[in-house]
Amino acid sequence: MYADLLKAVMVLLPVLVGAAAAAVPTVLVERSRQRVVLDTRWDVAIQNVSANFATSARALLDLAEQHAKASEAEQKEVLERMTMERGRLHMLMAEVRILTDHRVQLAARRVVRHTWALQALLATGTDPRATDFPYAGPRERTLSSLFDFYRAVRRQLRVPHADELASLNPPVVGERS
Repeated sequence: MYADLLKAVMVLLPVLVGAAAAAVPTVLVERSRQRVVLDTRWDVAIQNVSANFATSARALLDLAEQHAKASEAEQKEVLERMTMERGRLHMLMAEVRILTDHRVQLAARRVVRHTWALQALLATGTDPRATDFPYAGPRERTLSSLFDFYRAVRRQLRVPHADELASLNPPVVGERS
């Protein structure tokens, strides 16, 4: 009786070991595949909200330039448009907070802070953050924080050379710098 049981175990043991050996790599590959799918799904959402956030911040910078060139009557309308765009920026900030990592959230928050100071400067003539940031005005701080935001998003999305961004005004090919 023990001999029959031993034969059965000896026949089944290699089958069980083989099944386990085949199952482990399959499970590991499937987990890895699920992770990639999940990361990719989040990456698309992060890319979309980040692009919209950056577009909104860029629109605020463009409105600030329009304000500088506008007549006094037009300046009021530009400030109203800036208020609307800042509302959009705040809505996008909420999405950024939901979808992105801490580094991206901090960079985005700095963009929001400096666009507020930019609008306040245009409305009142005074930079409310001048004592905190004496080295640069709100426009320069907004641009700098926007570039920090780009870098942080690129890092989270695992873009190669994430910290390398072209300047806003690259030299013309053949031109000496």
